[in-house]
Amino acid sequence: MTAFSGCMSDTGANDNPQTQSTGSSEPIRALVGAGMQIPMDEIAEVYEQKYGVKIEYDYSGSGALYSKIVASNSGDIFMPGDSSYIFKLQESKGYVAKYENITKHVPVIAVQKGNPKNIQCLDDLAKDGVKLSLGEKSIAIGKTFNKILAKAETKGLNITSKVKENTLVEAGTVKQTLMYVCQKQADAAVVWRADALSRSDEVDVIDIDPKYNTIKTIPVAILTTSDNPNTEKFYNFIVTEGLPIFEKNGFILLNDTNN
Repeated sequence: MTAFSGCMSDTGANDNPQTQSTGSSEPIRALVGAGMQIPMDEIAEVYEQKYGVKIEYDYSGSGALYSKIVASNSGDIFMPGDSSYIFKLQESKGYVAKYENITKHVPVIAVQKGNPKNIQCLDDLAKDGVKLSLGEKSIAIGKTFNKILAKAETKGLNITSKVKENTLVEAGTVKQTLMYVCQKQADAAVVWRADALSRSDEVDVIDIDPKYNTIKTIPVAILTTSDNPNTEKFYNFIVTEGLPIFEKNGFILLNDTNN
C-alpha cells in the first residue's frame, strides 16, 4: 500500500474492517470506473447489510471521474481503471490521502458470439471489413489500447492507421464499448477481461499476445475531500473482504502469480 504525505491518521477502530461503524448514517460517495460496476455493486450490498451504511456510486470513465472530483472538490472514495489517474490527481491537486492497488485489468478482444469475422489476434483488427468499437482516449481502456498499439509498432506490427480506419465508434465507458459488439453493431472491441466475461453469452474472448499487451492495476483511494467517518472503514472492507468478490467476477488479483 502507498500512503502519500498528508495520509489520514490512524484511528484504531477503523484499521479493522470488522469493527462497528461510527453510527453516522451519511452515505459514502464512491467515484468508480464503469468497468468495476459488477463487483462494486456486490461489495456495497454486502457492506450495507453488515454495517447499515449506504454506498452511493458514481460510475463513469476514469477521465470523467477525475474531472468531476477536481470540479466539485468532493468525494470519499476514488477507484479509476488504472493507477495513473491516482498519480495525476495527487500531483495536480493533492487529493489522495492514501491508496492501494488491488487487482489487475487485462485488455482482451471481445468479438461477436461465434466469431463470424474469424478474429484471432491483434493484427486481425486491421483486416478489411472489420468494424471496431474502442474506448475514448480519456478512459482507461482507450488510453491502454493506444499504448498496446504503440508497443506493437515498436515490435514491427504496423496496424495503427488501419485500426483507426476500421474504428466505428469511440465510446465513453468500457461497458458502452462492449455493448456495440453485444448488439452486433461492431465486430470486435478491446475491453477489460472481466467485462467481456460478464457478457460471455453474447461475446467470445480473444487474448492479446503478451508481447503486445499492457496490463494495468486497479487502485482504490481515500480522497482528502472526504469528511465521512465511515470512509476508511469502507476502504478497508474493499481491500480485504472485497477481494474475493472481484476474483469471483473475473478479475485477477495482484497476488495471483499465474497471470
